[in-house]
This record gives sequence, structure tokens and C-alpha cells, in this order.
Amino acid sequence: MKILILALCIAGAFAQVPPRCITPLAWEGRLFEVEPSRRLERFAKISYDANGERFAIREEVIEGETREYYEEIFLHREKLGYRINAKTRQCTRFTLTEPFRPIEVPLNATFYGEAYVGSSSVAGAGVLVNLWGGETTRGRYSGSWTSVGCVPVTDSYISTTSGFIHWTFFDVTLGISDPNVFIPPTQCG
Repeated sequence: MKILILALCIAGAFAQVPPRCITPLAWEGRLFEVEPSRRLERFAKISYDANGERFAIREEVIEGETREYYEEIFLHREKLGYRINAKTRQCTRFTLTEPFRPIEVPLNATFYGEAYVGSSSVAGAGVLVNLWGGETTRGRYSGSWTSVGCVPVTDSYISTTSGFIHWTFFDVTLGISDPNVFIPPTQCG
């Protein structure tokens, strides 16, 4: 009898872990990024396309005391990136050395729990998120996704090559309103 009760308790505990959710494959939103090792903060609009392994960012970068404005396009299938200075329109083309890292709950993720962003005690003042994390071959990650819709809320990553990077997403809408954001301007050659 004690073994049966113990088995039921263990089964009940495991039954409360939600299944890994599937993040929308194409979306746009706003982004706040922090990279402490570079003293960098970035406020941006992001367009994300997992199927095409690409994203575009229109950003204000605060690095130390300097503020700059850029558009960046990352085309991982082509292994090419473009950085366009929003003031001068000067374009820098560069090779992407890191593989595409989807903004999703990875296959090997461990469920850490759930929490409310905001408040659960005031109607409409919070959103329930699931917290996931784990390791990849390139580093450790953790993140939060909405419990309904699997919309990304936070994404943190620590790697030996890039250090610690934390992204917070907000104002996310599904789909890409302008697919041309992934096409480099003509001055990028």
C-alpha cells in the first residue's frame, strides 16, 4: 500500500510538468538586450523568421556613454550579416560564424517552473509564463515563454565565445509585416 501511494505521488509530481511548447516561427516585437561584458544595452524592433533562419533588428545601441542607431540583418543560411548605420547609411557586410540559434524552448530543456510576470492578484495585471533552461554544446541558457501561445518573454544565454546575453521581448505580434526587412539595401553590395 505504501508503495502504491508513493508511486501515485511521484506520478502526480511528473504529471504537473507541462510539455515543451512550440514557439511561433515568425513574429515581430520589441527587444531589450543587455551584454554586461561590453557595457551594452540595446533597444530594438526585431523581426524573427525561424524557417528562413534569419532576423532583422532596428536598434538604438547604448555602449558605455555612446548612443548609435543601426539596422542589422542576419541571414544565417547564407552566413552573412549586414550592419547599416541609420544616420550615415554606411553598410558593413560580415560573415556569420555562429550558427542560427532559434528563440525557442530547446529539445533538451528542463522545466524550471511557472511564474507570473506582473501580478496574479490583480485581474489583467500579469501573464503566466513557463520557465525553461539547460545546456547546449555552446553554453547554458534559460528563458521564459507564455503558457498560452509559447510567445518568448525572456532569453538568457551564457557561452564561452559571446559571454552573457539577456534579451527581454515585448509587444510581440505574430507574422512578418514587411518581408523586405530581410533584404539588404543596395549600398550593401
